[in-house]
Amino acid sequence: MTPTRIPVLLLTGYLGSGKTTLLNRILNNRRGIRFAVIVNDIGEVNIDADLIEKGGIVGQKDDSLVALQNGCICCTLKMDLVEQLRDITRQQRFDYIVIEASGICEPAPIAQTICSMPAMGLEYVRDGVPVIDSIVTVVDALRMRDEFGSGESLLRPNLDEDDIENLVIQQVEFCNIILLNKASEVSPAELERVRQIIRALQPKAEIIPCDYCDIDFDKILNTNLFDFDAVATSAAWIDAIEHHHDDDDDDDDDDDEDYDDDDDDDYDDDDEDYDDDEDDDYDDDDDDEY
Repeated sequence: MTPTRIPVLLLTGYLGSGKTTLLNRILNNRRGIRFAVIVNDIGEVNIDADLIEKGGIVGQKDDSLVALQNGCICCTLKMDLVEQLRDITRQQRFDYIVIEASGICEPAPIAQTICSMPAMGLEYVRDGVPVIDSIVTVVDALRMRDEFGSGESLLRPNLDEDDIENLVIQQVEFCNIILLNKASEVSPAELERVRQIIRALQPKAEIIPCDYCDIDFDKILNTNLFDFDAVATSAAWIDAIEHHHDDDDDDDDDDDEDYDDDDDDDYDDDDEDYDDDEDDDYDDDDDDEY
């Protein structure tokens, strides 16, 4: 029997971008979708209190699972992510899993962990296989304008590994969808400039301007957009390198053709010289003997 595939939405974005606002909207959905939600620290995430069921601590290894009124749960990262996902699939109560990554977290390792679960053994996927449907990065347009020079600082050369800009870049580069949040809080020209910078970093993801992360859920749920290799190579600099290698291969082919042509010409010329010398020697010898 093939295990059930459970779609996963991975939310990323820098601190204060609006991820939790989007999470509350998801939990308030009126579609009857039963979400399981994994967050870094429920004490630090301002999930709407009306959504949390009174006294709803689920009996688990610790207090990391909290029951919500609509049948959802929230998990902190006290347990290993793989164990959490397995616990969720074992319950067979949820239609969808949402993971809200920390604002200072890179999305790629999380995605890699989820994608590697089927290879860890049947015990981890017997009750269901978590499959990433899409990675959504929330970008704060206002903060981009005020703290990152409308995104210009993200293009600054020689960024250090620990620079905040590097983290924001990785969150933008490794995703399928970018929510350009707080769009109305900057001017149209400023918003367009931020959008252009994001597009320069990430040429393939869909960019959706919004306020309070108020978007159509069809844009981010059940999209079937995620492909690890495609997302991992979607950054502009990787795309440029790949195209550069393609150009180099074309140049090498041209060089090979030129080399072959030169060799053929030299070889033909040598043959002609050789034939002329042979003919002359043969004729001279024959004439003398005759």
